[in-house]
Amino acid sequence: MDDLEQPPREPAEPAEPAPAEAGEFDPGYVPPDPEEPPPVELWRAVGDVQPWGTLLVLFPCAVMFMLLASRRALGDDDSLLAWGANATHLAPLDSAWRLLASTFLHAGPGHLFFNATTLIIFGPAVERVFTRWGFWIVYAAGGALASAASLMWRDAHGGGVSFSVGASGAIFALGGALMVGAFRLRRRLAVGRARSLAAAVLYLAGTGFAAGFTRNGTDNIAHAAGLVSGALIATALGVSPRLGGRGAGAWTRSLGVLAALALALSLAWGIRSGFAGR
Repeated sequence: MDDLEQPPREPAEPAEPAPAEAGEFDPGYVPPDPEEPPPVELWRAVGDVQPWGTLLVLFPCAVMFMLLASRRALGDDDSLLAWGANATHLAPLDSAWRLLASTFLHAGPGHLFFNATTLIIFGPAVERVFTRWGFWIVYAAGGALASAASLMWRDAHGGGVSFSVGASGAIFALGGALMVGAFRLRRRLAVGRARSLAAAVLYLAGTGFAAGFTRNGTDNIAHAAGLVSGALIATALGVSPRLGGRGAGAWTRSLGVLAALALALSLAWGIRSGFAGR
């Protein structure tokens, strides 16, 4: 067999160097700023803060629910009025303590379950971002403003006496505070953390508002007022020092103590009124 002469092979062309090797400018690359602080992982920075404020709110809600259930008073307007429901056509002094006392009452197990699970999500996050003192301020002030807005709306648009119970207005205030916290920390948190935090709040708030349009008895006025008031309050609160904020100063601590006392006194007044049978 004759040998066939093979044509000479041309040398392969070298691969085109990457932009970085060729020294070309890559418009998608942003070099890190050496003076910019590294991003913070939220739960690593403040994850060891125990949510005692959240638990101290959740526990009396559960106790009040079991107490009313044992007395077969759940869903009964007269019983809820006696224990502190937020009601129209009452004297101003009688209405004042109910603005917060009504946040400890719930009309049924489903009502309590939804509020409790949302509180467990929002409450610890607010305590860690704005400190526990900030949590008390947002929860108490936001809850009172939500109850007041609901009361004024029902007074203006309702004919007879109407009742409102539940912690959802105060919980929406926590959600509004978290949205502001996510915005304020957008340059300090790890990538995506601020967005995921705000997205979680928007999802839970959206389901709450949707329930108000699809189910009778859900107070969207209280939800909206709580969300807005919590957001406004959070703009004035200091963020935890672990997240680069100024923390809770003397004024914040003082207001936090007053907020916690207001919640405790309203709860005590409601229990007293309930056992007295109004």
